[in-house]
Amino acid sequence: MNINDGTLPLLPNLLRRFQHIGTIVIDTNAHNHKDIDGLLDQISRSGALNLQAIKFRSHLAKPPRDGLKALALNKNIKNNLKVLDCSRLILMQDSDLVLIADLFPRLEELKIRAYKKITNDDVTAGITDDGVDALASKLKDLKEFVFTGNACFITDQSLISLSTYCVKLKTISLDISRSGRHYVTGEGIDFVMRHSPNLTSLSLNLWSLQPSASSFKIEKAYAIAKNLHSLTMCQQLFSEKHIRLVAKACPPLKRLRLFGSGGQYFEIHGAFKLLLGACRLTLEELTLGSWSLTNTGISDLAQHLSNLTFIDLHECSGLTSATFYTLMKSCPLLETLKIANMKGQEMDLFFPDFLHKNYHMRHLDISGNWRLTNMMLKNFGQVCPNLQFLDVSNCMSLTDFGIGKVLRVCPAITQLNMNHLKVSGVFGSYIFDHFIVNLKTMKARCSQIDDSGMAMIGKRCRNLQHLDIGFCEKVTDKGVMEVVGNCERLRYITLIGCEKVSTDILPQMVSSRPSLRNIDPPGYDLSEQMTKKLLSFGCRLSVTPD
Repeated sequence: MNINDGTLPLLPNLLRRFQHIGTIVIDTNAHNHKDIDGLLDQISRSGALNLQAIKFRSHLAKPPRDGLKALALNKNIKNNLKVLDCSRLILMQDSDLVLIADLFPRLEELKIRAYKKITNDDVTAGITDDGVDALASKLKDLKEFVFTGNACFITDQSLISLSTYCVKLKTISLDISRSGRHYVTGEGIDFVMRHSPNLTSLSLNLWSLQPSASSFKIEKAYAIAKNLHSLTMCQQLFSEKHIRLVAKACPPLKRLRLFGSGGQYFEIHGAFKLLLGACRLTLEELTLGSWSLTNTGISDLAQHLSNLTFIDLHECSGLTSATFYTLMKSCPLLETLKIANMKGQEMDLFFPDFLHKNYHMRHLDISGNWRLTNMMLKNFGQVCPNLQFLDVSNCMSLTDFGIGKVLRVCPAITQLNMNHLKVSGVFGSYIFDHFIVNLKTMKARCSQIDDSGMAMIGKRCRNLQHLDIGFCEKVTDKGVMEVVGNCERLRYITLIGCEKVSTDILPQMVSSRPSLRNIDPPGYDLSEQMTKKLLSFGCRLSVTPD
């Protein structure tokens, strides 16, 4: 069940009717933890019998501690809750970890977040070894522990505690940003590898590894990584030697993610090729982020990539469109390719031999490539005729002509992201024919779309359900109503920052299009009366976080 502002008035009846709900996602606009406290208390008193997962999607500074305590008063929830996702609760502290462990002793998955920030009560968030140790000692069934943030002041002791107490642990993920402080060394990683027999997923985005008393410890850790199905590391945590040790262990890796931070890939190429060869039969997803790569290097790896379904090469410099065609030909099972923000390289490189069609490709993200041309986009589309998702945001050389071309050669596209493009329309030279587009989601934030472009969207995109035109300064009330009046399935529309769109149009929008469920309004000057009127039509108001 997804609890948002639209379902809140119906919540008591919903909870009485559906007492066997397994998962609740809290996604309201409440920014006060006290509002969420009351909501959780209401859930607790509802008599929920089989609630196993609670996920917070609302951004809150303080965790709803009183609400969590109220939830635990319901014995069914206390004994059955397996998943708690607090990754949107910003200021977590050691005391919160202790509280969670005491309230929900049978948790199996926990996601937390902590950032350095001082609230009005002068309370600074932070997670230390003490909090992790207390948590681990009480959650014997914990299988997944995920931490994100910069207020994490842990040492190897935290990893030791997790491995010692949580023998069922399968996933450890620590994503400590550059501004964070930690004191994890190779000895901690080695301990986890040796004492977590069920560990299959290890993700360590630590950006720096503290000096270890025994420098060989980290090498031993990689050498015994025999059970890992998923491995995520940043450049500071591995070298060519470490990669060779992992390859020697032959883990059944399905997902491999290595982040380079601008590092020189050629230094690890030989070892990395060896690892790909060792995992060739199991590897499905590969991410190489922020490396200095070459087309020749990718071509040399291609023989080991034939089973991949997902490749992400975001922010890798040195690549051109030749890499795209190489991967399309060498990876017949590939469904998702992300080659966003290829830094400073020519994109427009094409030969007829490159037109090897890949019918499995569904998702293509080529955003942020300033040199991507209309013809290049058309050629990409011809290679991937079954494409369903396309992101060309910030491809500043594209025009509406190129967008129209790719929509014509890839008629299955249902989501198009074209944020920040300097286009006023979408369909180029096809504006006067009967070309109908299958788009369900269009994101055109900060583009040059005007009322004429909106009219064409309304005319050609009859299946549109989600439209984001935030900060499109040329759109007026007339353009908005062109879409609302013609797109019979429209459910979500974002108008934030549209200076020429009036909030007075909102009642007309919801009354003329009953399918509308969410509007991000152009401004914040909404009266309580208008808000209630919109809610009476089943449409909620919200502001997107980005």
